[in-house]
Amino acid sequence: MLFEINLLTIIVMAALGGICTYLANQNIAVFHDGLRPLYPQYFDGVMDRKTLFATSFALSFGLVIGFGIPTSIAGKIIIVHTIMLACDIIGTLFPDNEKGKWISTSVGALFGVVLLFGMQVIMDIFSVLPIDFTGDLGTVGSLIIVSFSVFPAIAVAYQAGVVKGGIVLVLTMIIKQITSLYGKFSIKTVEVVLNADGMALLFGIAAMIFVAARHNKKSDGETASAFAVFGKNIEKIRKNMFVLAISGGIVALATTLLLIAEGPASLTLTAEGQYAEAAMVALGRTLGFIPLVMTTAIISGVYSPAGTKAVHVPAILFINMGIMGMVGSFFVGALIMAIEILLLGFIATGMDKFPGMKELGDNARTAMSKVLDIALLVGGMLAANAIAPTIGYIWVIGLFFLNQVSKKPIASMAIGPLGAITMGLIVNILHLLGLFPIG
Repeated sequence: MLFEINLLTIIVMAALGGICTYLANQNIAVFHDGLRPLYPQYFDGVMDRKTLFATSFALSFGLVIGFGIPTSIAGKIIIVHTIMLACDIIGTLFPDNEKGKWISTSVGALFGVVLLFGMQVIMDIFSVLPIDFTGDLGTVGSLIIVSFSVFPAIAVAYQAGVVKGGIVLVLTMIIKQITSLYGKFSIKTVEVVLNADGMALLFGIAAMIFVAARHNKKSDGETASAFAVFGKNIEKIRKNMFVLAISGGIVALATTLLLIAEGPASLTLTAEGQYAEAAMVALGRTLGFIPLVMTTAIISGVYSPAGTKAVHVPAILFINMGIMGMVGSFFVGALIMAIEILLLGFIATGMDKFPGMKELGDNARTAMSKVLDIALLVGGMLAANAIAPTIGYIWVIGLFFLNQVSKKPIASMAIGPLGAITMGLIVNILHLLGLFPIG
């Protein structure tokens, strides 16, 4: 793994696991967006604690095991879903009384530390196998940044039609090509090199927002906030602003320390040291999640321990800046979380006035999901083929289609990383049987 295990990282992981579990246990914030809308039923007594836990477990456990852990191993940074979804489960497992609050927080903190050591132990075990395949796992994410610049065009196509989406796609390609040719220049004695993929993504995001803002805009006279009836829920979240701000700061600090990453795309770029590009990708995902997180928070009175994911953006840029970078990351993360909460009412009104922006969030998430499915699948195929040129492609392609017909399929984007990891284990077994000679 890329992170170091020392006193600081142990404390930060314990704090991250502890606070995320505390927030889930006290019904203040949960990470799974699908769990949040169920809380009004729990608050009204329609759903009991056991049912809430069972639902949380059903929603999150498969993602932790099938997506979070394999993606973390392949990327060598813990993807945030691995710890935060697990903390949702732990938090809802215990009653939300005084005793349950402290027990759950302690268990969550312990889980964070176990995860820190556990991921490194797994990597150490892999490295001593007869065939060390960990170096090839990096290929899993090799296509992410290239393919990710396509998602804005797909989102525009969903929202405004395939013609406009096609126009954005072509312009994105042109921007990338021009940047590749002319993106290196000097200003006095300073040499500036523009990243072609980053510029293409930046253009795509700008085009996506422009189209969404013009789509289905309501006049001022027609604007009547549909969220006004949820004023009590907004106030409930604001009352917990301090602890949520602390959560935002810890999430940001953990990101800066390379302990966690917000998504597969930014994880890959961060692992490669492309921090500016990783921050750009994280910003794109934030724009996609703002409507979902804000809307579910407003209707439920329950927020997310990572907010809209915006805390990750500056946190990535603070990497390798020493003590001041860590301190800055924590305070900026806390400030961003506080600002998000203060803006809840304003954003709710804005989404009502510009319904296209809410639709943008749905479309952007769908587009990102489809793009990442393909990127990680093909990346997984390439990695598996690098590990085992004779059978790698067959294994990952077979897993993909078997998963589609399975009664309990795992997330599609997990197939690539999972396929590459299991291929590495398979070749070691075959080697012991004399069926996969080295060299």
